[in-house]
Amino acid sequence: MRNLGQRASPRLTLLAILVLLAAGVALAENIDPASDGSKYAWAENVGWFNAKPSGIGGPGVQVSDFELTGYMWSENAGWVSLSCKDHVSCDSTPYGVINNGHGVLSGYAWAENVGWINFAPATSGVFIDVTTGDFSGRAWGENVGWITFASNGASPFKVRTGWNCSPAPPLPAGSPALNVDKSGADTRLSWGGITGATGYDIVKGNLVTLISSSGNFALATDSCLANDPTTTTLLYSNTPAPGQGFWFLVRGENCGGRGTYDSGGATQVGLRDAEISASGNDCP
Repeated sequence: MRNLGQRASPRLTLLAILVLLAAGVALAENIDPASDGSKYAWAENVGWFNAKPSGIGGPGVQVSDFELTGYMWSENAGWVSLSCKDHVSCDSTPYGVINNGHGVLSGYAWAENVGWINFAPATSGVFIDVTTGDFSGRAWGENVGWITFASNGASPFKVRTGWNCSPAPPLPAGSPALNVDKSGADTRLSWGGITGATGYDIVKGNLVTLISSSGNFALATDSCLANDPTTTTLLYSNTPAPGQGFWFLVRGENCGGRGTYDSGGATQVGLRDAEISASGNDCP
């Protein structure tokens, strides 16, 4: 991984990170929307973290329905990356902070100087109010200790994002056409985006069972391949045995809820949503 935490002056370090990001990742952030200083978290061992370190459009934290991307900056800990997408390392080192669509965060951030930061430790966690965008709770890092995202003490502080889910948006409508092709030794699934979708669920099942059961997805669904990815492609490494086959379905979702696996076509047999849910193997 690239060294994002040089201990030169903050000005020079910020310039270096801006050059790095300009080469591959669009700069964006939606922290401190009222520009009232709602961008600071406090770590007991290293001091302040700034989730909007260089103003509007900089490399600060970007919150969306199903993930956080971008960086926090600490004078004493350097840069903290909230997603492997920040520097295109997801193939080799996948990690990231996840939003479940309702402001409950999980997963890990990475800092070159202080290591992993857990946003859902066993005794705490980090949350976002879906109405106000206010962060609360605490993350944990072995080398930084507890990171607190809001306090009403003698010197109050908090992190606030422009993301919220109030009012909840309409559910994504329709099921996308799914394409399947080869990518090296893997199977590559790709689909068109759905209006209103900010994430997707992908389920898989046994094609022979589906055919022999006359299209009963409750019997034929065997796994959730991916829950809440924000991209429209997925690589799958398994291949069916001779005489067997797989089927795949995709639905869109956003912070308001899940869309549908149903095609809406007159030739569809059964109710895919209800049957896939009944299988016990639907995406959560």
